[in-house]
Amino acid sequence: MELKGSAQALAREYPCLKRVALLAIVLIELVCSPLAGTAADAAGKSVIHISITDIQPQKSGSLVILLFDRSGWLDVEKAVRHIEVPVDGRDALEVALTDIPYPATYALQLFRDENANHKLDMHWFPLPGPDEPYGFSNNYKPFAKPDFLKAGFPLYESDMTLRINMRN
Repeated sequence: MELKGSAQALAREYPCLKRVALLAIVLIELVCSPLAGTAADAAGKSVIHISITDIQPQKSGSLVILLFDRSGWLDVEKAVRHIEVPVDGRDALEVALTDIPYPATYALQLFRDENANHKLDMHWFPLPGPDEPYGFSNNYKPFAKPDFLKAGFPLYESDMTLRINMRN
C-alpha cells in the first residue's frame, strides 16, 4: 500500500501506525460481520426446537424422538440423537435438541411408545401401517417405507424451529 502526502509523513514518523490502522479495520470487520454470532456458531453446533402437537393425551407412554442423518436413516442404533419424553397427559410439547452439528441435513422421526418397547409397532393386515401415533419432520406422511429426502431438512444455522403434528 502506497501512501501519499501527509499520510506518508505520518507513516515515517509513526511506523506502527499502518499496523494499528490495519488491525482496527480487521477488528471492525469481525465485530460487524454477519457471520459473528453465538458460541454455538463458532463451534458449528445448533439447537433444534421442536413444537409437537396432536400427541393424544388420553393414550399412555412416552414420546420417542429420533434425529437421523442420511447414513443412519431409521436405524435407531445410528440415530444422531435419541430421547424419550414423558407425555403426562399433554396434547402438545416443546422439546429442544442441543449441540447438533451443522451444516448438515437431518430428518426427525417421532412416535408415541404406548407399550414401552422402544420401537414403533406396526400392523400388516389389511394394509401395513403404524399401530402407534407417529410423526416425521416436514409433516411427511409416508405411504410406504419412509423416504429420508422427503422428511429431511437442511440445518445451516445455529437455531431452528420445527413444527410436527402427530398422526395416528
